[in-house]
Amino acid sequence: MEHFSKGEKAAKIMFGYSALHVAFEKEEIDKLQKKLKELQGEVHNHEEYSLLPTQTATSPKKCFAEPRYPELQIPEHIVQFSISQIRKATNNFHSENIIGEGGYGPVYKGDLDGTPVAIKSLRPHGTQGFSEYQQEVIVLSKLEHPHIVRLIGVCQESCTLVYEYLPNGTLLDRLSKGLPWEDRVRILVELRSALAYLHSHRPNAIIHADLKLTNVLLDAGDASRLGDFGTARMVHVKPLEEETIIRRTNPMGTMGYMDPVFFTTGELTTESDVYAFGVVILQLLTGLDGLNVAEKVRGAVKLHSLLDMSAGPWPEVDSERLLKLALRCCSLERKQRPVITCDAEWRFLQILRGKAAPAKKARKWNCFAF
Repeated sequence: MEHFSKGEKAAKIMFGYSALHVAFEKEEIDKLQKKLKELQGEVHNHEEYSLLPTQTATSPKKCFAEPRYPELQIPEHIVQFSISQIRKATNNFHSENIIGEGGYGPVYKGDLDGTPVAIKSLRPHGTQGFSEYQQEVIVLSKLEHPHIVRLIGVCQESCTLVYEYLPNGTLLDRLSKGLPWEDRVRILVELRSALAYLHSHRPNAIIHADLKLTNVLLDAGDASRLGDFGTARMVHVKPLEEETIIRRTNPMGTMGYMDPVFFTTGELTTESDVYAFGVVILQLLTGLDGLNVAEKVRGAVKLHSLLDMSAGPWPEVDSERLLKLALRCCSLERKQRPVITCDAEWRFLQILRGKAAPAKKARKWNCFAF
């Protein structure tokens, strides 16, 4: 049996993301599937926290098998709506009001006493369930940042979540309609700010775990909001040493954006978000699809030739440097990835931002009163 280094194993998994582009031997595919089943079986009934490199602790994973979901402790600033209010706001969940769809369930545009909102409804037999609903309430109720979607309220009767309404849809939608490079760079600065805020959260850092273009929403002025925190995880940070503590959990996320190291080991860290952010940077600079985008950029003879010129004339030198920084984010070695909270590591992004048009003012949050 062949023995591979950690980097080689991760590389094999990463190549597996693009089955349409790379022909794998059947034996290798079987090995990968067996490895994934072992990982899923290992963490199916529990999640571990482990202090790198040796300390571990376990906690049981809650299972909600009962048809009636347990009642959550909702913070006072999160409004609790009745099922009748939600039905009225969505015209009884009419299909004409659906503005999005995901594993959790449909997202409706609603109207609550004259205020436009987005209402995400739990589908009983969806790929995501009550645990994601619970996780999103727990995490978002603790956050307040101009570039993170704001949770306004919940309806426990129907397991629905009520958010601020963002009319310009997802970042993927917006890119398909054309987006100047200045706006792309500004959005990257905003997303980096949101991730730095999450990773700096104490006593528990927050890992988003599913950063991608469709989870970034835009308001009327194209200011961005990072959304969909159903897969987010809190990771304990040691107060003095700031040592990295990893969270062991089922591999989750979206192929193309998922950290290969997390996929192979089930060990989730803040570096997993950095990997996904690197993919997003490459997509915004090149206009390429996220699947295997790092390999495509690494294989380019001239990096500037990959810049998406539909966005306008990029500052080539600084753009190339940012492409190289994004490739570092996508490194198979986690230690090689830039730290999202370190300003010095992201100076090229800031340089590009300075060459773009003046920053647009983020829309101020409204004070909702229901």
